[in-house]
Amino acid sequence: MSEAFRTLPGLLKYAASQYQNECALGYKQGSDWTKISTQSMSDQVRELCLGLVELGLKPGDTVGIVADPSPFWIMMDLAVLSVGAVSVPMFANISQDNLAFEIQDSGMRFLFVDSDEQYQAMKPFFSKLEKIITLASGIEDGHSLSYAALRKLGVERHKHHPTEYSGLSEAINEQDTATLIFTSGSTGVPKGVVLSHNNLVTQVQSAGKRFPLKYSEDSILSCLPLAHVFERMVFYYYLSTGCSVYFAEEIKKVGDNLRELHPTVITMVPRLLEKVHAKMQANLELAQGFKKIIGTKAWERAHAKTPGSKDSFLDRIYDSLVYQKMRQALGGKLRVVISGSAPLDPHLAAFFLNIGIPIYEGYGLTESSPVIAVNYPGHRKLGTVGPVFPGVEVKIADDGEIMTRGPNVMKGYHNKPQETAAVIDKGGWLHTGDLGHFDAENFIKITGRKKELFKTANGKYVAPVPIEQAIAANKIIDMVMVVAEGKPYTTCLVFPDFENLQAAKTELSCAEMGADAFLDSELAKAAIQKTVDEVNAKLNHWEQVQKFRIIKMPVTVDSGQLTPTMKIRRHIVMEKYRAEIESMYRT
Repeated sequence: MSEAFRTLPGLLKYAASQYQNECALGYKQGSDWTKISTQSMSDQVRELCLGLVELGLKPGDTVGIVADPSPFWIMMDLAVLSVGAVSVPMFANISQDNLAFEIQDSGMRFLFVDSDEQYQAMKPFFSKLEKIITLASGIEDGHSLSYAALRKLGVERHKHHPTEYSGLSEAINEQDTATLIFTSGSTGVPKGVVLSHNNLVTQVQSAGKRFPLKYSEDSILSCLPLAHVFERMVFYYYLSTGCSVYFAEEIKKVGDNLRELHPTVITMVPRLLEKVHAKMQANLELAQGFKKIIGTKAWERAHAKTPGSKDSFLDRIYDSLVYQKMRQALGGKLRVVISGSAPLDPHLAAFFLNIGIPIYEGYGLTESSPVIAVNYPGHRKLGTVGPVFPGVEVKIADDGEIMTRGPNVMKGYHNKPQETAAVIDKGGWLHTGDLGHFDAENFIKITGRKKELFKTANGKYVAPVPIEQAIAANKIIDMVMVVAEGKPYTTCLVFPDFENLQAAKTELSCAEMGADAFLDSELAKAAIQKTVDEVNAKLNHWEQVQKFRIIKMPVTVDSGQLTPTMKIRRHIVMEKYRAEIESMYRT
């Protein structure tokens, strides 16, 4: 496969020539799954590509995509790339300020949206864009062009220029810019990461070496945003294998989709795995009689057993009566579950491995296209992000910072030469900002972020993420945010897990109590304090959480408090809950 294609349009051409899958792409319409064949996908990309050319799109121009993940997202992306233009993916819930900046900074000409809601949200930016292409029906005005109408333009152009499409894609160089991805980031103005065809294609080729898929046996459920480079790159890999890719309806329905489709492969973020774990726990709490007794024993064993150790007689009983049902709730056929984007709690990973769900944790950055390291079949070690990805170089700086070099490293930040020079040195090494080391077997272990080490008023350093993960293990809690920078001692904000609250109340014998009353109660505070005390027992004195405040509002992406990849935006949460934070430091 390594010599079969060197650009992303070349990858599509390769897939179309090698596979004739009647369901290359699948999506839900009503209660049924609609399937798009390899041939139909290839034809639609050609039509869209030539339609864009008819509108005046040229190589090097930029086209934005603001849409939920779907086959139409993918086909529009590949159409833009086939022109030799640059696609600019943006999250569907992007803020107006960031949208305005990204349109301006990228020099965007056209924008694709997939719904009337998104179209209406774009109205303030009509004057900055030449045309909005929309999947929504019934919208025809001077500002818009429908997806279907764009295809028709392409069909007509192909009749008069039958060789133009192949000529466009063949003219693309592997070092040409393919995409401009603005990092969602947790602070500051977005930075546009410039990635070439070569950046992404080499990642696709390396993925094939680590996770070989079989066209006749494997199918994929895609549930993460395609605006995130992690899911987009693995989709390109899926495309190169000919495997069927189904797009989840929405995050809340991933469980339903898993049970409908029985996929063998899925990529997830730790946040989703935490939700699955919490749902399993809630179901166990509702069980009764023998099911409750055997379920509790199996649950405890799955959290205590060392993954890979020899199964006992009881382990086999638990698997037959409990774990098998847990696997069936996730479709029953998963053989590869890749976790990325944020640190995965080793205890959570161990639980899933012990119930028979094969988790592989990886690590990377948008700036590295993205994969730097990953655990893979036959090479997995909990608490690490695995060995270095093929074709990628990694070294550890004197201060412990992880540095990477190779064909995966971005071309730079768009319009920001100084920021580029600050992270890519003269030797071509990308400074990741993450701290870590190689263990004796060359697995990489992440130990923290250079910028996520809080310095207290007493000059002591606190690493917030491990503390947050440990406290969030309490079933009442969804997320935790540690506060320590410039403070005399460490505190935290606690965000409840409203989906799991009923099970938590039942366990504490107050099932009838309302959510607000429960969260205000001494019972809830005592339960959380118990977890805090257990975590504190393993920390240095200056790291120990002295006080906490329960916030009775969820922390969400829509509110801007989480990035689309579920990382907390500390500066926004700090500002919103300034009064609550300050109350913890009053004498």
